[in-house]
Amino acid sequence: MLETPVTSAPIVSNFLSNLPAYRTGVSPLLRGVEVGLAHGFFVAGPFIKLGPLRASDAAEVAGCLSGAGLILILTACLSIYGATAFQRDDVVGVKTLSGRAINRDPLQTSDGWASFTSGWLVGGLSGVAWCYILTQVLPYYS
Repeated sequence: MLETPVTSAPIVSNFLSNLPAYRTGVSPLLRGVEVGLAHGFFVAGPFIKLGPLRASDAAEVAGCLSGAGLILILTACLSIYGATAFQRDDVVGVKTLSGRAINRDPLQTSDGWASFTSGWLVGGLSGVAWCYILTQVLPYYS
């Protein structure tokens, strides 16, 4: 990763290292689930409140179905990206300036990216489903 005065600051580097994409100790599948849950949950809201059926009784159902459709489209985009970006695995290892070998991030392989995409799909659809459940249960929407 490129080091700049901003990204090298301890508070910023600590924040960045806690993002799911940069947590190398977590499997790509679980990273995908975590990122997908957040995106699925927050994608459904604008479709519910700003969609063309916002003034009807079917606003929550239509908004959540639209959010699920967008999650499916984004999953296809992630699959296409993974198929093109990770066509071959690098055989050359990465080393530090002192010669110490650095373990590769499993997300940066074709299998890891496929696992991330699977987790993204499951997490995204689960986030949309959770959003739908909350719109039906919480009194704010009734």
